[in-house]
Amino acid sequence: MKWMKNLLGACGLLAMLTVLAGPATAVEQADYDALLNEVRQLRTQVQQMATMEQRLQQLETLLTSQQQAPAATPVVASEESKATVKEVVEEVFSEKQPIHFGGAMRINYGYKDWDETRDEKYGDAGFDVFRINADGAINDWILSAEYRFYSYMNTVHHGYVGYNVNDQWQIQAGIHQVPFGLQPYASHNFWFSGAYYVGLEDDYDMGVKALYSDGPLSLALAFYKNDELASASSADRYSIDVNSSATGGYAGAQDAGNEETNQFNARLAYNFDHGDAGNTELGVSGQWGQLYNNNTDDTGDHWAGAIHLNGNYGPVNVQLEYASYEYDPENPLGMDDDIITMGAFTYSWGAPAQADIYIANVAYTIPTDSLAWLDSITFYSDNTFIDPDAGDQPDIWQNVVGALFASGPVYTYLDVISGENMIFSAGNMVDETVSSNNERTTRVNLNIGYYW
Repeated sequence: MKWMKNLLGACGLLAMLTVLAGPATAVEQADYDALLNEVRQLRTQVQQMATMEQRLQQLETLLTSQQQAPAATPVVASEESKATVKEVVEEVFSEKQPIHFGGAMRINYGYKDWDETRDEKYGDAGFDVFRINADGAINDWILSAEYRFYSYMNTVHHGYVGYNVNDQWQIQAGIHQVPFGLQPYASHNFWFSGAYYVGLEDDYDMGVKALYSDGPLSLALAFYKNDELASASSADRYSIDVNSSATGGYAGAQDAGNEETNQFNARLAYNFDHGDAGNTELGVSGQWGQLYNNNTDDTGDHWAGAIHLNGNYGPVNVQLEYASYEYDPENPLGMDDDIITMGAFTYSWGAPAQADIYIANVAYTIPTDSLAWLDSITFYSDNTFIDPDAGDQPDIWQNVVGALFASGPVYTYLDVISGENMIFSAGNMVDETVSSNNERTTRVNLNIGYYW
C-alpha cells in the first residue's frame, strides 16, 4: 500500500542520514541517538503494520469469496468461515492492544469473638482494597504489575518484566513471587495459612527469577537482592518480610534492626498424571539468604526448606506441606534472638525465629449449573500447626473452614477462622505468658470482591 511505501521510504532516508552524518560532537551525538531511536521505532511500526496488512488481506479475500457465490444461492458463511473471520479480527486487535488493564475492588465484614463490643456492634464492615493490574506481552516480552490502594496504606503488590527465551524458559526481573512451597498459595481461603505470617507463603521480593517448564517437570531458580520496597523499616507492604523496626508493632515486635538481603531460592516440582483420576504434584523447595543488622553492622543469615503435595482429583483438591525455617540474626545486646520481627499491612509483630510448619488443606468444588447467577461453590478446610524451637514459645495453630462463591466477576469468601496464639486473632506467637494466649479465638470474615 502507498502509506506503507512512504513509511518504508522515510525509514530508509533516516537510516541513510544517520550513517552519512556521523556523530562528530556531543550535541550531534545526541541528535544521532535520537534519529537512530526514531528509525528503530519506525522499523518496529512497519513490521507491526505489515503483519496487520497480511491479516486484513486474508479477511478481504475471505469476504470476497463469500460475495462471489451464485446469485440464486443465499450468501451464508459456513461455521468454519465464521471462526476464521473471528480469529483474524481477534489477532488484529490483539496486536494493537497487547497490554490488558484490569483490577478489583473488595469490601470486608468481620466479627471477632474476643472483641468487647461484639454483642453491641455485631462486627465491623468497611472498604478492603482497590487495585489496578497491567498484564500482557509484546512479542516475547511480558509485563505484569499490580498496585493496591487500601484505606490505611497504598503499596505495590508486584511488578516485573519478563522474557520468553524459548518454549521452556522464562526470565523475570523485578518484584515477583518467591518460589517456595505450595504455589501460588498454601491455602484456599481469604486469610491464608499460618506460613504466610512468617513470610513463607505468597511472598514477593525484588530480584531475578528463571522459570523452566517441560511437560510435568517445573523448576524455578531465583536471586533476590532485598525485600520488594528496599525499605525494611516500613510495614506499609502487602508481602510479609523481616522488619527492622517495631513501628506499629505489638505482640513481641522488637527494634532489632534486621533486614533481608542476597537471598537465593530453588523450587523443583513434578506433576504425576493419573488420567481421569486427576494429577498429583510433588515438590521440594530451598531458601537461603543474609540478614543484615543496621545496629551492629554485622550479617547473619536465614534458611528454609519445604516439601509439598498438591493433588487434584476431580472436584477435590488436597494440599500438604512440611516446612522448616530458621532466622539467625546478629542482634544487638538486649534483643531476644529467639524472636524475629515481621511486618506488613502497617503492623509489625514477633514471630518464632526457628520453627517447623505443618499444613494440611482440602477443598471440594461444586458446579452450580442450575443457578444462572452462581458458577460454583468451593468448600474448604485449611489447617496450620507451627511448632517453635524455643521451649518458652507457645505452639500455634489455625483452622479456616469456609466457602468461596464464584459468580462471574464477583468472588465471595465466607471464612470462620479459629486458632490459638495466632497473630491477628488476639494471639501472641512468641510469648507463652500473655493472658490471651492458649485460648481459642474465632473470627467470622466475609469478603466480597469484583474483579475485571
